[in-house]
Amino acid sequence: MGIDQQDSKRAGKTGAAMAALMLLSGCMTHQPTGIDAYRTSSINQWLTTADADKVVSAMSAKGMMPATIDCRFADTRPGKVAYRSKFTWKRAPANTRYHWEVGDPAYLASKDVASNRAGLRRVYAKTVRDAASGQKVGCSVWAG
Repeated sequence: MGIDQQDSKRAGKTGAAMAALMLLSGCMTHQPTGIDAYRTSSINQWLTTADADKVVSAMSAKGMMPATIDCRFADTRPGKVAYRSKFTWKRAPANTRYHWEVGDPAYLASKDVASNRAGLRRVYAKTVRDAASGQKVGCSVWAG
């Protein structure tokens, strides 16, 4: 009878420990409302434009849209300008259209005009200056 009591006490302690772990892990994975918990190595990294297009399409299929965009230079050598971007996500409201771009400020200004004509308004923008070359890159998200 003593062995059964020991096993019962051990099982009780194990069950309580598991419940506490499950409770803690649930708190640790909580995301604020509207922010997606979808994080893979490709989502949480600086993306080339081609990779960013793929990620945005995949997130769009999940009902998500870019909330913010961050951009930087990947290469500033003459003739080799390349950019990288990184996004944060939010749940896309019903029937929302959106568009994102990365490029030099003049290019983004032309995209801003075109987006406004299409009924989209800029919801996020950022400009970054490369300290070595003085070049600027901007990134924006429009929605409507």
